[in-house]
Amino acid sequence: MPDRTRKPTRKLALALFPALLVACGEGRGWSGTMTDSAGVQIVTSLADGVWTDADVPVVTEELRFGATEGDPNLQFGQISGLDVGGDGTVYVLDQQARTVRAFDGEGNWLRTMGGPGSGPGELGQMSFGLIVAPGDTVLVPDMGQQRMTRYTGGGAVIGSFPMPIGEGVSVRWERTPSGQLIQQARIMAFPGQEAVEAKDLLLLRDASGTVTDTVLQMPAGQTLSMTESSMSIRMFEQEPVWTIGQDGTVYYAMNTDYSINAFSSDGTLLRIIRRAVERKPVTEADRLAFTTMFRKLFGDMGVPPQALDQVLGSVSFADHYPAFATLFGGPEGTLWVQQIRTAEEVGAAAADFNPQDMGSPNWDIFDAAGRYLGQLRLPDRFTPLRFVDTAIYGVARDELDVQHVARLRVGQLSGPLVGLAN
Repeated sequence: MPDRTRKPTRKLALALFPALLVACGEGRGWSGTMTDSAGVQIVTSLADGVWTDADVPVVTEELRFGATEGDPNLQFGQISGLDVGGDGTVYVLDQQARTVRAFDGEGNWLRTMGGPGSGPGELGQMSFGLIVAPGDTVLVPDMGQQRMTRYTGGGAVIGSFPMPIGEGVSVRWERTPSGQLIQQARIMAFPGQEAVEAKDLLLLRDASGTVTDTVLQMPAGQTLSMTESSMSIRMFEQEPVWTIGQDGTVYYAMNTDYSINAFSSDGTLLRIIRRAVERKPVTEADRLAFTTMFRKLFGDMGVPPQALDQVLGSVSFADHYPAFATLFGGPEGTLWVQQIRTAEEVGAAAADFNPQDMGSPNWDIFDAAGRYLGQLRLPDRFTPLRFVDTAIYGVARDELDVQHVARLRVGQLSGPLVGLAN
C-alpha cells in the first residue's frame, strides 16, 4: 500500500520550488514564497526587497506650474482632480473655483471650462475627480448635483448623465487603459429608507453612463455610518482601496490588511500579494491633531461655533492606522503601495496638520509578479493623482501650502525588475 501521508509534503515542496529558485537564483536576493491555492498564486515577501541603492529608480521633477499671485489662470485653490488627454493636454479640476482648466504639456494655460452653479456645464461644491475618456471627452463627477458633467477637450459643454444617489454614493471614478469608466459606488441605507446590505461595487460604465458590468463587489467602508438621528465618523476604520494597473489589472485590498488582490480585466483573481507590516498605533497626540484639524475644517465650511462640539462629538478613532494609504499601478506592470505616516511623524503643530501629509512620501514597489522590489521615495508634499507611462502627475504644495501641478519622471527600472518579472 502506498504511503499517502507523504504526498502533501511532496506537493508543498513542489509548490515552493519555483519560489525557492527565484529567491536563490542569480543572486537577486528576493526572500519570499510563491504558493498556489485553488489556482490563485499567493506571493509573500519576507524581507527588505531586492533593490540595492544603485537599483532604486531616480525620480526627477520635469514640470511645475501654478502661482501664488499674478495670473489668476495659474492660481489653484483646491485641486481635486487631474487627467491627461491623448495629445498631452493636462486638465485640472479646481474644486474651490469649480472650474476645469486646460494646460499644454509645458504648463501654459489654454482654456477654462465650467464655473459655479447648477446650470448646464456648471459645477457644484461637491465636484471631485476628473476623467478624460476616449476622444478627449472630459468628465467631472458632481456628487452634490448627482450628475456627471461632460465637456469636449476644446471646452464645449456636451451635456451630462445622472448619478442618482439611490443607486449608490459615488466614491471614486477611474478609467481603464482601454478607455472604459469604472465607478466605485457605495450601497448604503439613508435615514427614512429600507435597510440594505452595505457594500461597495466597482461598476463598469460606458460613455453614456450605462452600467455594462460589475467588476468587483467589496465590503463597505466603515469610516462613515448613518442612523435615523445622526451621522458618525470613525477615522482609520477599514476602507476598500483599489487601482487600475497600466496593463488593465485591477488591484484591490482593505486598507487594514496588507494583502492585495490582483484581478484580470474579466474579474478573475490572479494572485494575492502580501507583505508583513505592523500597523502603527493612534496616539493621544494624533487624536488631538486630527480633532484640531476637523475643528478648523468644519469651521471653514461654515458650521456655527455652537454646533462644532456636537459635530466633533460624532468623530472617533480606531486604535491603529491603516496598513497602507493608497495604491497605484506604475510602469512595466509594477504596483506602488503608499506607506502611512502618522500625525506625530509629520512633526507639525496640531493646528497646522494637513491630512494630505498622512500619506508618506515612501512607496513600496512590487514587480509584475507581485514580488517586493524595494522602497522608492517621492518628494515631500507631493500627492500623485495620475500615472501616464513613466510620468507621475500630481499636486505639489509649497511651504505655505499653495498648490501647484507637477510632473515627475521615473527613471530606468533597473536589472532586478527585469530579472524577476514573469
